[in-house]
Amino acid sequence: MPQHSAPPAAQPQAWTLPSGMRATRATRALEQLYRERPHVALSEAEVEAAMAAAGAPVNRVTVYRMLDRFASAGLLLKQVDAARVMRYALAPQGEEGAAPRFECDDCHQQFRLSQGTAPMQSALQEVLQALASAGHEGLAVDIAVRGRCAGCAHPKAGAAP
Repeated sequence: MPQHSAPPAAQPQAWTLPSGMRATRATRALEQLYRERPHVALSEAEVEAAMAAAGAPVNRVTVYRMLDRFASAGLLLKQVDAARVMRYALAPQGEEGAAPRFECDDCHQQFRLSQGTAPMQSALQEVLQALASAGHEGLAVDIAVRGRCAGCAHPKAGAAP
């Protein structure tokens, strides 16, 4: 996976664990993994390998359970990439909650798209209100643009001469 700099961002705040989940070595390792890589969407296999490398080996079933519980608690965002692989990314918090994002198909970095956010948020609220008026519940919006980031599309452009 190519390595290049991610856009600057605030350090993610510490997680409040989902109800009934203990602060085990594995849960702390999962939190640390996403603190170190806040802009990357990871597959279960990548999470499992990273946790093993960090000294907290966990079996595949446990990793899936942890990822799903953190996604259910709103700490991780669960999404399917262009290759139909389930990936988990740090969930946006606060005002950037439904912000659209660009996802790189190669390195799986995510870049929040801030341009035009206010008009987009207004349009999203109208869509959600219309759906709620029709009786639909538990509505969420996820807008993603996929492609190759500049670092993956032009890897030599960022390299030192």
